[in-house]
Amino acid sequence: MKKSAIMAAVLAATTMSTTVFAAQNPFKDLPEGHWAYDAVTMLAEDGVLEGYNDGTFQGTKAMNRYEMAQIVAKAMEKYDNAQPKDKGAINKLKKEFSTELKDMDVRLSNVEQEINAIKSKQSNIKMFGDVRFRYAENIKGNYYKRLNVAGMDADTKKHLDKKEKVAPTRFRLGMWGEPAPNLSFNARLKLEHETNRSDAYNDHGLGSDNHGNVTLDRAEVNWSAKNGFRIDAGRMEKNLGQGLIWWENGIDGFAVNKTFGPKMDAMFGWGDITAENWGQGKGKWMPGFFANVSVRPSSATTITVSHLNAKMDAQLLNPSVDDWGWINFYGKAVDYKLNQTAVGFNTKLSPRVTWIAEGIVNNVTMTGKDQNKHGFWTRVVYGNLDWMKKNTWHTYVEYAALGNYAVDSSGWGHHMDFAGGNGYGGDAGGCRGYGLGFSYMLAPQTNLELNWHRMKTYNTKYGTYDNMLLSGLIVSF
Repeated sequence: MKKSAIMAAVLAATTMSTTVFAAQNPFKDLPEGHWAYDAVTMLAEDGVLEGYNDGTFQGTKAMNRYEMAQIVAKAMEKYDNAQPKDKGAINKLKKEFSTELKDMDVRLSNVEQEINAIKSKQSNIKMFGDVRFRYAENIKGNYYKRLNVAGMDADTKKHLDKKEKVAPTRFRLGMWGEPAPNLSFNARLKLEHETNRSDAYNDHGLGSDNHGNVTLDRAEVNWSAKNGFRIDAGRMEKNLGQGLIWWENGIDGFAVNKTFGPKMDAMFGWGDITAENWGQGKGKWMPGFFANVSVRPSSATTITVSHLNAKMDAQLLNPSVDDWGWINFYGKAVDYKLNQTAVGFNTKLSPRVTWIAEGIVNNVTMTGKDQNKHGFWTRVVYGNLDWMKKNTWHTYVEYAALGNYAVDSSGWGHHMDFAGGNGYGGDAGGCRGYGLGFSYMLAPQTNLELNWHRMKTYNTKYGTYDNMLLSGLIVSF
């Protein structure tokens, strides 16, 4: 029955010039007084037929046999729920217009064959990519300006009051394909470099640590199994929760995903999280377990619980501060281990307002003072930015309070535009403060972003790195 309805819809909008018509011309007008008119009128009055073309059944309009056959096909779709007298009328109409209905079936088959022929000639490999230009600056100098520095002289003090700035550029080129049913792959190369970098001690025409680096930042295979399972393997791009733990960064390993209908999905996996790390963790091995559960109690709200447990067999050297406020930039050896759990939500309060929030705790055992392992971040977004629509936009206000051990401010696996501290576990680390942001689509897939943050260290007795400005332009294809 449903197939007949599909035929009617397709044939109403499609005329195949190659179709061989049946011996009886389907476009021959039905004579006035033909019994089919009364039968169809009865079906319309009984609600079997909801309308014809413009929403009303034009019982007095003369029709050809082809038009009548389309109406019969619509009536056949409702056969199972029709009254006995209506079923009789449908059967009689079906017999009367069997030739036209058969011809419609032939036409539909021809349409399907042509569509399949077109698909067979198309490549199942798609290319994609993006280019991002950014400029970031700490408007009032770096975050040690209120601290004493061991052995600091006037020249050092002068450098500490300078602005920190950097202009990073990123180009990514990817490829997606589906070589077999339920099997796909996703691979991407990334090129990064930095210009106009100043770290308060040195000015560089080019970034000394990140110029012209090309990496394979994604190379994963995805297999969609039965019963809502999907298995990913390779260098995977993963998101955990609302992003305080991990967001759009690579993990070398595997993941098992399970969808429990429209209300819930879960993921767990294992892998090396240094696949995309920078800084002191770059090039080292840091295996770990990760998991994420998303629950959607309504179409407007998603609640997430996420976890990451990973450890590197090496230590980070981050800033330490003694009791007199003297700082040693590499005076604290920190075990690089994470045992983070985060709970968050994303809810649409109105058609234009979205509220996102997430709390995090890092359950690690460390030594030393100022062990702040808890954190919180929230953002309220106003607007309806659509990546594919020009002149759409959104603006947001956000607040963060992140202890020096709460997030990984060395590897920067989280989603925030600021590191979240001056190094994982460093004294005078973490951050707290607020920010404002604006994002505007100059054209489809061309985005301009601006944001500003006023931040202090989590423990406010230490230095400040307030008034940070970030601007960027992203073009994707």
